[in-house]
Amino acid sequence: MNPVPQTVLTDPMVPVAIWMMLMVAAVPAVMLLASPQAVHRPGRLVMTIVNVLRCHLEAREQARRDAAAAIRYAAQARVAAAHADEAVRYRQELWREAGQRADDLWLTWQATEKQVTRGRATTVFTAPWAARTSTEVTDRARFLHRTVRAAVERGDLPATALAAALSGRDGWDPWRHPVEQELVILQAIAAHQQQRHQLATVAERAARHDIHHAAAVRDRLRDEARTAAQHAARHQLRPAIEHWSLPALRLTWGYRLA
Repeated sequence: MNPVPQTVLTDPMVPVAIWMMLMVAAVPAVMLLASPQAVHRPGRLVMTIVNVLRCHLEAREQARRDAAAAIRYAAQARVAAAHADEAVRYRQELWREAGQRADDLWLTWQATEKQVTRGRATTVFTAPWAARTSTEVTDRARFLHRTVRAAVERGDLPATALAAALSGRDGWDPWRHPVEQELVILQAIAAHQQQRHQLATVAERAARHDIHHAAAVRDRLRDEARTAAQHAARHQLRPAIEHWSLPALRLTWGYRLA
């Protein structure tokens, strides 16, 4: 196959260049038709042609800069849209983790509530006796402190519970029978787990809200990237020769009137 026609068909700038050369060659004839007096003033005709070419080259350079700027902006918008899409996926993963955590805390809380119910039944059928000696009081206090410390270490109670138990505050009574103390500890654990579940539910709702916000940002950036890509494509496909006509006509008409 002849490489010349193939080049003309594959490279969009080749027809534009050919058309530009034809226009440049036709400018003197256009000038003469516009003003036959140009034959008597060839220097002015040459200056007019030079001005036309200069204006065209400036317009073409400005078009090139505009096209490059549009391409850069389109690339930046595309990258921003990709990052926004990654942010949505990240937020979705956080939401799934928050939902799973809330579900796990719910199950743990309900299991503890069942233990509290069984503990109440045990307390009803048990006749706790009051401590009669200082040794019994000491043993009950040690049992309370040991059990609360173990619950804190497991994460079933906050760290503040141990300090309260050691000082006998917030309902921690070392004089109670161990059966009663176990029930009180279970109730405290259930209350703490309920609070943690409530906080996890709030975090899950916040994560879901973050997904909606991130998705809105992603959609906006996608639209912006699509518009920027179309704008850049128009700049790339727009032939530079379109900037020729206005300065050529203006200068031709000005020369004709001169």
